[in-house]
Amino acid sequence: MNFVKTLLSKSKKALGFMLILGIFNSILNAGLLVFINNTIIKEPIPFFPEYDWALFIAIILASLVCSRFFQTYMIKLTNNLLFDFEVMILKKLRMASYQDFEEIGNEKIYTAINDTKVLGSVPEVFMNAFNSFIVILCCFGYLFYISPIGAGLVVVTMVILLIFYLVRNNAIEKELNERRDLQNTYYQYLADMLHGFKELKMGVLRNNNIFSKFLVKNRVKGKNIAIDTSIKYMDNELTGYYSWYIILGIVMFVLPSYFNMNAEKTTAFLITILYLIGPVAVLITLIPTYTMVKISAQRLNLIEQMLDPIQDRIAPSKLDNMESFEEIRFEDVTYFYNDEEKNQKFYLQPVNLVIKKGEIIFITGGNGSGKSTFGNLLTGLYEPYEGGIYFNNQKIDSSQLMYYSDKISAVFTTNYIFSENYDEFELKKDNETLKSHIDMMKMEEVLHLDEERNTFDKNLSKGQQKRLALIYALLEDKDIIVLDEWAAEQDPGFRKYFYEQILPHLQEQGKTIIAITHDDEYFDRATRVIKFNFGKIVSDKENLAQFVTNKVKRTIN
Repeated sequence: MNFVKTLLSKSKKALGFMLILGIFNSILNAGLLVFINNTIIKEPIPFFPEYDWALFIAIILASLVCSRFFQTYMIKLTNNLLFDFEVMILKKLRMASYQDFEEIGNEKIYTAINDTKVLGSVPEVFMNAFNSFIVILCCFGYLFYISPIGAGLVVVTMVILLIFYLVRNNAIEKELNERRDLQNTYYQYLADMLHGFKELKMGVLRNNNIFSKFLVKNRVKGKNIAIDTSIKYMDNELTGYYSWYIILGIVMFVLPSYFNMNAEKTTAFLITILYLIGPVAVLITLIPTYTMVKISAQRLNLIEQMLDPIQDRIAPSKLDNMESFEEIRFEDVTYFYNDEEKNQKFYLQPVNLVIKKGEIIFITGGNGSGKSTFGNLLTGLYEPYEGGIYFNNQKIDSSQLMYYSDKISAVFTTNYIFSENYDEFELKKDNETLKSHIDMMKMEEVLHLDEERNTFDKNLSKGQQKRLALIYALLEDKDIIVLDEWAAEQDPGFRKYFYEQILPHLQEQGKTIIAITHDDEYFDRATRVIKFNFGKIVSDKENLAQFVTNKVKRTIN
């Protein structure tokens, strides 16, 4: 469990200190037991017998202070460890490429975040187990001091019962793994229902099937496993609970009858056994917790194995020539997708093209033609399998993809409007640049600014969200803008306005526009139209008239 060891190493000194504190507190508790036993059998303590009451109070106070300090320290340690777990996952995840993120999936990330909460309890679980173990050792040491034979008989009985408990717990662990897999699948089905709610309402069969054949079926399996594991846990707990009566019966009836144990020793044995119930119960109840921690650690290790190669491969470095954009060049760039069995299911054939500053390029093609894959390569979300992408004649390698992507603004088909202003835009009413963008997008009557949070209200239609996303993209003030089916959700009037007014205006400002689009009636507005089909470029046509017109406009301006 490398992931766990790495984080626990940060708390090595703290754990060492807590071990010492735990041993001291456990010895104090065991001392109280001896003190009580000696008082009951009227055997004086070996030192300062006349002040036994003062010593009793001193031990209690010392144990109280030690326990409070221990618990306070444990609270801090546990929460610090939980923080470290979550931050480490998020830190590794944010450095992952988009293609790596797609392979991992949302469900595993959510599950991993939940697993960190389980692993956050590791110090408390460990220390409680350790303290209980020390108390048990002290108690058994005392029992062996009273009667080695009697203590040995008790130990053998407890070991047999413990083996029975552990064997049953192994079966429970397998069911817990199955339950966790079902939970991952459930999140996937739930995401389908929530994100595809409109589509569900458009098909009775689809709506019925996702509910009855997937969601409910998954929950029924999860419920049955939960009931089964809970019953097994209950059986284990009942076995552990009533086992103490067997042990007490051995002490009360077997030891006095067959081993001639006198009443004083029998009383001391009974009191010690009763005292042992607490620490042993702690250890037994920690076994299910240990099982959950073990499963969570295994899951986090899988995420770590996915993310660590990314960290080894990518050490972000800036581009040497970043000041101004002149061109992007693709040289024999290829890419392919694999299915779950690692069989190739799509191949983007070698792409060779140059994108010059100030161009308006339309990318077109049918579904599965390769245009979206090209868009992901162009924006740096995908890394080429073969060939190279050049920014101002500098080849982009893995370490530079982050900074290459940072040179491009993009509005994707499934664009997402963030809940907070992570880009730190100046969203103020007196911001003239913002006002001009809002006016250009005809959003002055729609957008509502929350000045306290420095963000806009997200309660917009799909088309309006696309316009807001483009406003944000323009506020980034980058030379290159990539738009993926941006106009698809605009009304016909605004779509015409977008192609005939907005795009030329952006080009006049020196922007380079690459738009993935099916709006062929406006292809004459582009300087180039590139068509993809079956994973390759089948045409790359320049619109010379539009190119000359735009160049003249820029010269006049």
